[in-house]
This record gives sequence, structure tokens and C-alpha cells, in this order.
Amino acid sequence: MRKLSMALLVGATLVGCGGDPEAESQEIVSNLIEAGFPANDIMVADGAVYVGRDAHVTLEASREMLQAPEGSAEQYRTTNLVGSGVTKICINPTADFNSYTNLSQGLDQAISNYNERGLRITFARGPATDCTATITAQTTTGTGGQAGFPSGGLPYGNFFIGTGLQAYSVDVNEHVITHEVGHAIGFRHSDYYNRSISCGAGGDEGDAGVGAILIPGTPTTATFGGSIMNSCFSANETGEWTSSDLTALDFLYPGAAVANCSSYSFTSYRGQNGQQIRCNCAAVSSGSVWGTDLYTDDSNVCVAAVHAGAIPTTGGTVLVTIQPGQGSYTGTTRNGITTSSYGAWAGSFSISGQTPAPSSCSSYSFTSYRGQNGTQVRCGCPAVSTGSVWGTDLYTDDSNVCVAAVHAGVIPATGGTVRVTIQPGQSSYTGTTRNGITTSSYGAWSGSFSLSL
Repeated sequence: MRKLSMALLVGATLVGCGGDPEAESQEIVSNLIEAGFPANDIMVADGAVYVGRDAHVTLEASREMLQAPEGSAEQYRTTNLVGSGVTKICINPTADFNSYTNLSQGLDQAISNYNERGLRITFARGPATDCTATITAQTTTGTGGQAGFPSGGLPYGNFFIGTGLQAYSVDVNEHVITHEVGHAIGFRHSDYYNRSISCGAGGDEGDAGVGAILIPGTPTTATFGGSIMNSCFSANETGEWTSSDLTALDFLYPGAAVANCSSYSFTSYRGQNGQQIRCNCAAVSSGSVWGTDLYTDDSNVCVAAVHAGAIPTTGGTVLVTIQPGQGSYTGTTRNGITTSSYGAWAGSFSISGQTPAPSSCSSYSFTSYRGQNGTQVRCGCPAVSTGSVWGTDLYTDDSNVCVAAVHAGVIPATGGTVRVTIQPGQSSYTGTTRNGITTSSYGAWSGSFSLSL
């Protein structure tokens, strides 16, 4: 975990994210090396220890890396996550931070980025009440940012934003702050394995074997501009999530509920094209809507969602995507809803429904995926009765997926949705008893899979 420091890369103008006693620093370095981090990836500066250029590692966090994990190695993250006891994180800016208008506005927009996702964790600008954890927003020199990773189930306690970012747009400040908060709740750089992808130079930050765990459903390779968590950023960032960022957030911190669509003013999102907001609609009665497929951003979202076929009139959850304004809008009648035509308008949105239920896991032949290592398949399991399984954590690819998922602790015996990740074949598989399921041992086999939520 280096104290992650984000830097601006000039040209495309990019930037990347960035007192312990000497004895403590030496112990931290020793712990990091023992945990598997390359020595040339560890830096000591001003009495603090960093990995990955912008991830600060505390003594407690370095010791935590050496603790035995519960279960498989894949569950042990040097990018420790925020525990379930944390429900509201208050970000408290210092007076100096507040004196920079673009930094201050960027913080507000970064907080909105997270809160719009309906995650199990909410954020508030402090001082605020009912905080279960706090992060202090502070200033530093330069045009990047610095933060660290969670420890002990709590987010990293502060982040630093360079005052040189005052010269850049609010959107750029929003991007950098969103990035640093991402580190504070457990995200690695998306291009940690090759910083030159976003920075134009730089190598592998190191993963310590289990220190950089791919989040299911996200790409295995990074691209320039492909994630708000890239090591470096440009001077024309929008500050908004990419689709893979949204997948990662929803996977790590899924919310049990989403806000009502009526709580959003979608006209305030003009210019944030591509921004997506998940919200809930109650039973639909009436409301004004202009357009078809693309609707004016002052239209009633829930009525438009019925018109678009995204939800029935009884309501449901929708995904609203902010779109550019149009020269004209055409009204039509669909699904019992008649919308109106209109001329030019400065902002629009489109609407889609919830992700459809996944296919049954029994409909897949996972042996046919051999060699497609890293490929992920989302599928559903009914209540589990019986089925043959070989292995523990890594299972032979002819094993019963749903029985294996109960054994792995991913779903209960009553069933649920799982993500199956294709893995290489192993020279041997060890059977164990877990969660009421006993699996068998086996020798060499040509293909495997692992399971997660």
C-alpha cells in the first residue's frame, strides 16, 4: 500500500496520485517486504512509508497484511475494505482546504458521485452528525493527490489534494478527490501493473501476490481514460465514473436500497453526459414528459420510464443516463403513456430498467470455457440439494457450481446469484468440509473455477 499519490500528466496533461519514528518506518518496510511487495516499490518520505506512489501504509495496516486470512488467499486484501459497521463516512475539510473554491466544489461533487450510486456507505461533508467514520480533507503542494488504504475495517483517515489544482476546472478537482476517496475505501490503481498506461511512464507497483485483486465484472486490462482509478489523469477530465468504475463500486459496496427518483433534479446534471444514476420509482400516476427514448431533463423520470418500457406502471428501479440536449423532441404514445413534442432543450436523459435476472448456472457447461482464464459468468442457483464437487476455493470445472458456491460460503443453501471465474487447471485438488458440504480430493485436472458474489 504506498501512500498513493496522483499525478497530472501534462501534454494530455496527466497527473498521478500520490511523523512515524524511524523504528516504525523500518518495521513497516520490513512488513511490506515480508508481505511480498518489491523493495523498489517502497518509498520512505518525510517519515511516512508509501507503496504504489500514492498509498500511505500505517504501522497497523502493515501488520494487518501479515495476519493469516480467513479462508482462501484471495480473500486477503492489502487494499482492505471498509467494514459493515461503517455506514456513513463524513469528510471534514480543513479551513485551508475550504479556502480553495475549486477544491471545495470538487469535494461536493465527489461526495455526490458516491451518494448517487445508492451504496451501503453514504458520504457527507462534515461537520455532520451520525458519522460512523471520518476522513479529513487536507491540502498539499503540487497538482496531485495522496491517500491510503483502509485498515481495521475503517477508511483511511485523510487525503491530501494539491493546491495547484485550484488552477484547473472543478471537474478535474472532482476527479482527483473521487480517486483519492476511492483509495481510502479500498481501490487500487486500475493500471497498477503498468503505470505507463495512464502516465506515459512508470512500471509495476507490485501486487504482493494477493495485493491487487481483480474485482469481478471489470476488465483485466486498463486503458487510458478507462477508469477514474487510473494512476494519472488529464487536464480535461469530467470527474465522472466510467462503466467499469460503476461495476466495481456496486460489487464491493452494494446498497440494499436506492433513492427515490423524485429526490433528484436532473436538470442540475447538464453537461455531465454519460453520468448514470440508479433510482427507484413508486407506482406511476401522472406527470409531464417530452420526447421519445431521449426525454427532456425536466420530464417526470418515472412516467418516462413507463413510456420507455423500462418499468411497469407499478414502479421499479431504473438507470437514468444523462444525455446532451437535442434540437427537438418527438412525442409518442407507448405503454399507455402519451408524451409531448418540444423544440430545442438544453439537456436530456435516457432510461433503462434493472439488470435482468441471470441465467441458471445449470445452463452452462464450464468445461467449455477452458483456457479463457479470468472470464466471468454471472448465474443463478436454486436451493441446493446434492451434486459432486472436487476441490476447495478452486474447484474442478466439472463440479456442480451451486453446491461449490455453498461450500465456498458465497451463497446459502437456499440459493442465490454467483460469479464464476474461469481459472487454470491444477495439479491437484483438496477436498474439505465447509458449510455443511463435503467436497472430494482429486489429482490433475485441465480446468478450474473460483466463485464470488
